[in-house]
Amino acid sequence: MAGECGVPAGVPAGQGRTPQAENGAAMNAILLDWDGVLVDSIELYLDLYRQASRRWGKTLPIATAGEFREWYNPQWEQNYYQMGFTSEELREVMAFSQGHLDYSRARFYPGIPKMLRSLTRDFQVAIVSTTPSALIRNRLEAGGLGGILAGITGGDDSKSEKVEKIRRTLAELGASGGVMVGDTPLDVTSGEANGLSTVGVTYGWCAPQRVQKATPDRLVHSSHDLEDAIRALMSPR
Repeated sequence: MAGECGVPAGVPAGQGRTPQAENGAAMNAILLDWDGVLVDSIELYLDLYRQASRRWGKTLPIATAGEFREWYNPQWEQNYYQMGFTSEELREVMAFSQGHLDYSRARFYPGIPKMLRSLTRDFQVAIVSTTPSALIRNRLEAGGLGGILAGITGGDDSKSEKVEKIRRTLAELGASGGVMVGDTPLDVTSGEANGLSTVGVTYGWCAPQRVQKATPDRLVHSSHDLEDAIRALMSPR
């Protein structure tokens, strides 16, 4: 579950500023994955996998964050099935996770708060993730970033799919195009399926070669370089 376990509560468009609409510019939006793009939460979820495997008597085949980046399947349900969880046990894990994910332990990657404040001055920016929306919103507020985004779509459906989440978010924002930023091949292909330009980051939950293989329009190796890559794709061509 990619940060990605649980709960889409699409936050209605218009929560934050929508500069493009006010300026009469083309309605494009920037959609950002949460875990592995904005916050460093690998250890948070690696710990959850460890706790779940002990509680339900399963075997977790990895031990380190480096191994996690090679092993992790962004269709995260498959990770649990691979470990031997049944569908019923997976539902129990989803409920268990709600009380064990403490995002105060997950720091923003360097430069991310500044980037979000900058981009939201000029564009509609929303998060599309499979992490519970309430957890995302609470972490943003704790970081002084509450209310600046145009929307938050999280994982209320407890599913890893993102094509429909992206489609719905674009519709809520009234956007017809833009950029999807993610750290997994699934983020890249889901953005492309919605006609978006894509940025793949290699500092997140998947090893660099896995992200590169998805052939995003831009590949970013440091959070410090992310804003420039996004702005380049959002610029008129």
